[in-house]
Amino acid sequence: MVLMVCGLVISACVIAAVFGLGAQKSGQIDQTSVATAQGAGSAVPAINLADTLISHSISVGGLDRQFYVYQPQGLDPAKPAPLILAFHGGGGNAADFAEKTKLLEIAEKYGFVIALPQGIRGSWNSGGHAPIGYSERNHIDDIGFVSAVLDAVALAYSIDPKRTFATGMSSGAMMTYRVACDLPKRVSAIAVVAGTLNETVCNGAQDVSLLHIHGTDDQNVPIDGGAGAMSARSADYPAVQGGISLFKERNHCEAASQRTRPAQDTTCDTAACSDNEVVEFCSITGGGHAWPGTAPALWQRLTHVYVSPYFDATDYIAQFFLNQ
Repeated sequence: MVLMVCGLVISACVIAAVFGLGAQKSGQIDQTSVATAQGAGSAVPAINLADTLISHSISVGGLDRQFYVYQPQGLDPAKPAPLILAFHGGGGNAADFAEKTKLLEIAEKYGFVIALPQGIRGSWNSGGHAPIGYSERNHIDDIGFVSAVLDAVALAYSIDPKRTFATGMSSGAMMTYRVACDLPKRVSAIAVVAGTLNETVCNGAQDVSLLHIHGTDDQNVPIDGGAGAMSARSADYPAVQGGISLFKERNHCEAASQRTRPAQDTTCDTAACSDNEVVEFCSITGGGHAWPGTAPALWQRLTHVYVSPYFDATDYIAQFFLNQ
């Protein structure tokens, strides 16, 4: 199936496998069956990624770019659905990220359409501070890419433009922040995990709610900024509080915040803002560079990174978006 969207050619095909996503030729289809593992106690069945995660190609800035879309089964096409843009972490890929965070199960549970852009060489141009990755060095137009993805998804799927959200992990979280800064009229809320506002100049963020989730012992992207024991070479990250404070300022939030404990190792501070926006910061005590509620990866086990088993970040993010 080939669609012409605002001058962009989109070719839809089924992804070949969960791992090792490479560039696909237009129209190439491989229906290899790869199922995600069903979560313990989950009422939602395991989702077959190979059958349900659809790959699209678009041309942006002279480059062929990939993104993937999941539409929940049984979604009413006459009723516009909320959309979540989800950005994988550095060196990662979209399908792995969807599987790791169980985003597709959340899509089924709450009725979200999920769009997963793929970064060039697994990287994102998040706009600024060291370390500078491939996409920053080569001035990749990731904002143009995201804008094109939003245009394409809106044309091909029934989407509610007033309920478009973005989330991401690590450098994907930094890209999520940049979307709120550079495309604030196109998202109504963002949720970032283990990242920071990395863009040197943020002209947007107004009318955009923020949920920031971060471990207090993150040694990749330290909560207080700078570099940690496992940061990339030449890293000098801005402090997490800088981005949170900017969003509070742009959205005219109350100085006082409400404190809650959604899990035994997690504390969240929530500030109400002038036009029903919310700025919320959840810290995981002792938490490392991780997406809380997921199974620890091998590198996390080997380096003794604490990944909260108590705080389900994916479900918490979904409910945060639904309340906006």
